[in-house]
Amino acid sequence: MTRLERHWYRPTLWLTALLAPLEGLFALISWVRRLAYRRGWCASVALPVPVVVVGNINVGGVGKTPLTVALLQALQARGVKVGVISRGYGGGHVRPTTGDPAEFRPAGWR
Repeated sequence: MTRLERHWYRPTLWLTALLAPLEGLFALISWVRRLAYRRGWCASVALPVPVVVVGNINVGGVGKTPLTVALLQALQARGVKVGVISRGYGGGHVRPTTGDPAEFRPAGWR
């Protein structure tokens, strides 16, 4: 675990103070971006299908993959056609890449 990851779970005063300016910059950029969408300066896209995003729950190891698998199975059991778009753990592809679903099934997939 890196120092930054350890800080995520057990913050230290010195690293918190060091990162505070970046936190403020991130907050400002996020605020401006939200404002731009609200005012119509940036256009959002309405997709023709429902979208569920599973991510940013935490840094890692909190069960995003099992949750995704459970959602897929529950939706498929109801007859919903589902697809997954994933960069994957440590993904390095710079362009969309297709693959054979049989090769990429997570452990426990039915």
